[in-house]
Amino acid sequence: MEETQFEIGQLVVYANNGICTVEKIEVMSFTAGMPKELYYVLRQKKNSATQFFVPVKNEKLTSKLRPLMQKEDIDDILMGLTDGDAVEWIPDRRQRTEYFKSILFEGVSGKLLNMIICIYNRKRQLDREGKKLPVTECTTLKSAERLVQEEFEFVLGLEAEEVPKYIRKRLHIQED
Repeated sequence: MEETQFEIGQLVVYANNGICTVEKIEVMSFTAGMPKELYYVLRQKKNSATQFFVPVKNEKLTSKLRPLMQKEDIDDILMGLTDGDAVEWIPDRRQRTEYFKSILFEGVSGKLLNMIICIYNRKRQLDREGKKLPVTECTTLKSAERLVQEEFEFVLGLEAEEVPKYIRKRLHIQED
């Protein structure tokens, strides 16, 4: 069998699909007449009925796979963030939406947490002006928190409802 980056039984994060277990690594073909190739067979932790098949040689897809963070990784990311490091608010809605979408697609990272800070800062500013955060950014914020929540909940052993409070506390973000 070829050299693989991940092992059977290993917990990984697959793009914005959340935590998965590498259930199998096997040779298969999904189209008659096409050559067989080696695939990671991933099973989603939150919904065990969901599987993903990732070709081992497809760099574009395997680049979306990463090992689950450790507690030290989470602490390092959180301790390294400040409001001064936050992602800048992009005035143009289309550019901002595309940029935020690209950050979400990368998964949990310092950049994702910086984006959360940016959106919270914008929300606070708009609240002071008596305005509301646009729906697109509200949705982006919820998606970002969901991605962070799943991994932090699992790695830190927290309950789901504790994760947003934990993040806000660590990032010095006031509760609404």
